[in-house]
Amino acid sequence: MKRNQKLTEQVKRKIVLEVLSGKITKEEARQIYQIKDKSGVLYWMRKFAGLPGKTAGIDPSPILKTMDAPLNENSKLKERIKRLEEELAITRLKGKAYQIMVDIAKQEYGIDLEKKPGAKQSKDSK
Repeated sequence: MKRNQKLTEQVKRKIVLEVLSGKITKEEARQIYQIKDKSGVLYWMRKFAGLPGKTAGIDPSPILKTMDAPLNENSKLKERIKRLEEELAITRLKGKAYQIMVDIAKQEYGIDLEKKPGAKQSKDSK
C-alpha cells in the first residue's frame, strides 16, 4: 500500500477479518498495510461491530466473528436477484413471442387462439 493512501471500506473489512481469523495480528496488519494510527484496526473492529468509537473495556471480537456471514448472505441475495431478473426477462420475451404467434395465426389463418372470457369446455375434453 502507498503511504497516505486512504483505505476503502472493503479493504478495512478484509483487514479486520484477517485479524479475527488469526492470520495476522493487529500490529502485523499495521505494518503490512502501513496504517499509521496505532489503534486504527481496533477502531475499525468497533465500528463494524456497531460499537461507539471509543468504547473502552468492550471486546468487539465476539460480535465480529459473525461479520463475514452477512457479507456472504448479501452476495448470495444479490446473485439470486440477478438470476431472477434474468428469468423475468426471458419470461417477458416468451410472452411477446406468444402474442406475436397469436396475432399471426389470426391474420394469416383466421384462427383465434385467445381464450374468450366465459368459454365453456367441450363435452369431449372431459
